[in-house]
Amino acid sequence: MAQVFEAASRPFIQAVKALRGRKTSVRPRIDVVSPQLCDDALERLAPSLRPYKGCTIIDINPGLGLWSSKLHDVLKPTRHILAEPPGSPFVPRSEALVAQEGSSYQLLDWEDTDLWRPDRYLAEGLLPAFNTSKPPETNHSILIVANTAMRGFGRFRTKNRKTHLVLMDWAHDIRRRLGFHTGGSVRMLLWSPASETTHALPHSVLLRTKLSLLLEMTCHVEEIVASNLTGQGRQRQRDQHVQLMSERRVVEKMRKSGVTMPPGRETELYKQVVEEDDDDEHHASGTLIRTRAWHKELEDLRQRFADGQFTKAEGLPQGYRGKIPKGATVTPEFDRLSQLEANLTHVRKRTGMTDQLLQEQAEIDALDARAYNCSPSDPQHHAILKELDERKELLHKHMDDFRNLHIRNEFEHFNHDRKAFSQTPPLLLWDRREADPLKAYDEEFVPESGLCLLDIQPKHPQPCTMTPAEFDLFFPFVSTWWLSGRENLTTLEQIAPGAIDALVPQVPALTDPRRGGERDIRDLPLYRLTPEMACGIMKAWVNWPFKRDLVDVLRISGDSKDKESDNPLSAHPRF
Repeated sequence: MAQVFEAASRPFIQAVKALRGRKTSVRPRIDVVSPQLCDDALERLAPSLRPYKGCTIIDINPGLGLWSSKLHDVLKPTRHILAEPPGSPFVPRSEALVAQEGSSYQLLDWEDTDLWRPDRYLAEGLLPAFNTSKPPETNHSILIVANTAMRGFGRFRTKNRKTHLVLMDWAHDIRRRLGFHTGGSVRMLLWSPASETTHALPHSVLLRTKLSLLLEMTCHVEEIVASNLTGQGRQRQRDQHVQLMSERRVVEKMRKSGVTMPPGRETELYKQVVEEDDDDEHHASGTLIRTRAWHKELEDLRQRFADGQFTKAEGLPQGYRGKIPKGATVTPEFDRLSQLEANLTHVRKRTGMTDQLLQEQAEIDALDARAYNCSPSDPQHHAILKELDERKELLHKHMDDFRNLHIRNEFEHFNHDRKAFSQTPPLLLWDRREADPLKAYDEEFVPESGLCLLDIQPKHPQPCTMTPAEFDLFFPFVSTWWLSGRENLTTLEQIAPGAIDALVPQVPALTDPRRGGERDIRDLPLYRLTPEMACGIMKAWVNWPFKRDLVDVLRISGDSKDKESDNPLSAHPRF
């Protein structure tokens, strides 16, 4: 694949090299230099971009301009605003686009803080006045395109969190109909580092954060281009059974809608699902070995040993299968093969134990669903509840029998992922995707790195509605939950004693397993809270006569993390 785009991207790579060494106050960015990647991405986006023909494009940090020019040729916008901060080394590239004959490009050299302020664009006459009396649900006259992929570290060696901040503000503005969304919700195409999409579009519930919850409430996020698909973290690797089920569902959607994958852009999981036979269905129970990075190395070493490319020990004849003589020097290749075989044996045993617990939990969930579908007056209802309590007690006993803490943690992780996936609709935005992302290669960006293209479209209607007063409390409250260090909603008791007994009955979804809840609120972790649950808690809190003031809530949260601080608003900086 590298040879395909190498020649086409050479002019853009040379342009980047020519910019090196220039002194500038603007942090260097990562940019796409593969014309083929841009063409594939625009082909995927083409059906949904038709309403934006002739719109105004606000292109923030266009960089080399390859993606900008490709998008310009497709949409033929009335005005294409290239917004580069002053001192940017990419300004000459933008000036070249503006200088084209009959160009509708327009270059702005505003400060970075002004690039995201629609009032500046309105004051300069670059955007038409917003219709605030009866704004449409979606404003197709504006399309935002941006690149937040910065190289290196920020000031004081801090990590780059530009994407996180942009998405947080974007979701808040959608909710409040502010900023670019004053005249109707606006769509954004965002190039972001692969590492920064972990919490915006998590593949596991353990990676959900405040940002994930806010995006699920306000937007539909589709990943068009993906890099470093295994970069969600080894410690948060998802259950492969759930991954396969999610991929099968997406492949079926793609077949129905006629979406195809360009050659060389398929992910490994996509290839596996497309090539598998219909009768090769993986079931929920039974031993299933999760894929690890060393599995491929083990297969290669097995094949090399079978081909006689190395022996067990030095001096032994090729093909020798007996015991290694005492005092013989084991070859490095066979030593590594022995280590990986031992790893595989250990993983098989551990996976079998985890699947045993998952099977027991699945039977308990089925009983729980029967209990909810059965009327309390039904004679079987009491018997089902009694059996449910017995099965839960037996499961906890089996978990205590497994002294290996890793098995218990893996079970809880996989169990919550399966429950999140089984909801209707699935809890994670990743599981609601309409198509698999296109696979990108590091060589298609300069400097070589992994970028993702996110398509962020506001939801209509919003899944849950809140009054301005409720929404003002929402974000500080959610921050308090996550900052409390608690794993579940028992943190409400820390904020206000009696809150659980008063608020939980007013939010039926919290205890309804059919809507993602748990019969025992202590079994519902924070990272499985749905937007419906979060909004319900806020409405119940606002109407509760014994609620605390917001300042007290923030102070309690601050004290839980900073015992030495006397500032009642000490939690604010962490928000």
